[in-house]
Amino acid sequence: MEDRLTRLKSAMKKHTFPELKFTENHRSSIHTAIEKQDASKEDIMIAIFRSLDKEKSGYQINESLYQKGIRKFEDNEGSLYATLHELEQEGWLQSVWETDDRKLYSLDEHAKKWLKKKEAKSGSASARWRTAFEGGGTD
Repeated sequence: MEDRLTRLKSAMKKHTFPELKFTENHRSSIHTAIEKQDASKEDIMIAIFRSLDKEKSGYQINESLYQKGIRKFEDNEGSLYATLHELEQEGWLQSVWETDDRKLYSLDEHAKKWLKKKEAKSGSASARWRTAFEGGGTD
């Protein structure tokens, strides 16, 4: 896979964008724009649910989202905990206090069924997220 990407990059430099030069400022502004994209509530739910393959703390969920490119909670972890609390109140998540200061979250059966249904839809946002973040597709 890595070799194919390298060859694609090389071919694009030679044939598609021979005159195009990106400065570090261009790169930075593009990365900033990508990172600041708003994700819908459904996309956030899907990403959170997919990260909960086992019990995780809010910190671990935030790390998983960050690794998948979701920057919505960067520098605002409190809004993630508010979202997790809301999902818990709505019956999507279950939680247990591991220690006095560490709460672990897991998926409720309702959330597992909902996620399976979303993932089964072809062309759904969750399928695109899975393809983008986990290398799905037909390479």
